[in-house]
Amino acid sequence: MIKLVCAKVQVIISAMVKSCMTPQEIADKAGVSVNIVYRMRRGYFVKLERFGRVCKALCIEPEDVIDYERLEGQQVKADGVV
Repeated sequence: MIKLVCAKVQVIISAMVKSCMTPQEIADKAGVSVNIVYRMRRGYFVKLERFGRVCKALCIEPEDVIDYERLEGQQVKADGVV
């Protein structure tokens, strides 16, 4: 089961710019810490629930933002196959 996901950096930054909100405003609207917004913007892994909240606040679909290639790479590492 996937518990952590990461964003495609260019897509999330574009959505943030389009929203005309500061990272703090996005965090407040999503009900998450501003650090979660910063982590997503940098492409770091965050919990699935928080990822979804930020996507909802930005009016974007999570499946358009999730970096599936990186997720697959992490799964391979987690399974011990390199």
